Amino acid sequence: MIISMNSYRITVSLPAHIYTGLQRSVRRRGVSRFIAQAVERQLLEEKTEDPVDAFLALRGKFPFRNRKEILEAIHRGRQ
Repeated sequence: MIISMNSYRITVSLPAHIYTGLQRSVRRRGVSRFIAQAVERQLLEEKTEDPVDAFLALRGKFPFRNRKEILEAIHRGRQ
């Protein structure tokens, strides 16, 4: 789920019952990961943009490359 090691330290206020449940369910050293994964799941659920539409919208922002150019670039990147 979490790919990047870049992170920000933030302060979050939680209702007492949520904090108590968090303490009971998660080891102390795993709280950040647990919260990050929960937030990430929620953000993904709320995402309303169709990924295909987003991809197609990007096509107009980049120059056209034919199949041969794309395969050559991939090959150069693997060397």
